[in-house]
Amino acid sequence: MQCVASVADPRFIPEAEDAGADVVELRLDLFPRSLSMDQTALIRRCTLPLIVTVRSRQEGGNFRGAPDDWWALVSPWLPDAALVDVEQDFSMLTPLILDEGPDIIASFHSGRMLLGGELGAIASRLRAYGIPKVVVRPENPIDVLTLCWFTQRTEKPIITSIIGSKYRYARVMLPLFGSAMAFSYAGEPTAEGQFPVREIRTILDALME
Repeated sequence: MQCVASVADPRFIPEAEDAGADVVELRLDLFPRSLSMDQTALIRRCTLPLIVTVRSRQEGGNFRGAPDDWWALVSPWLPDAALVDVEQDFSMLTPLILDEGPDIIASFHSGRMLLGGELGAIASRLRAYGIPKVVVRPENPIDVLTLCWFTQRTEKPIITSIIGSKYRYARVMLPLFGSAMAFSYAGEPTAEGQFPVREIRTILDALME
């Protein structure tokens, strides 16, 4: 399991490194429109693997654009990236990404809970072009248990997580059932319900001893 610190600004990368993150996610859709030389240097000097992410508005982010616009944001950072998060609407660009070297996280975010069969079908579709990342919004504790069960039983690797703060404890539970990554934040949250990276690192280390 890897602890990912998501950052909305490169200024928070040193905090992520100091707090025990294994990976830093660059949320390019939340970044300032133009980066200073100092901000760019912080990315280049990062000692941890980088995930490059442009999250669309329909999946909970801030990006509203076509695949060409998405590519224009992502492509300058491919030499620095270990992984690129790719939603299904932009999956046609994965061959270009793979040619540059990074691996793919194939992501899907739903504003509702999915049934067990739906979870499996989506994971299979995502696995066709990358490591599946399935994120849903639980509506009750049974939904949380269903997502844990799915995470435990499905083919690995798999990344699972939740949307919202009501059942945020699931962010800690899912790695215990096999989710390959736990997403947190450094600096300021990039999604509702996230834990600070130092806090989730401490909890997970204690639980996984």
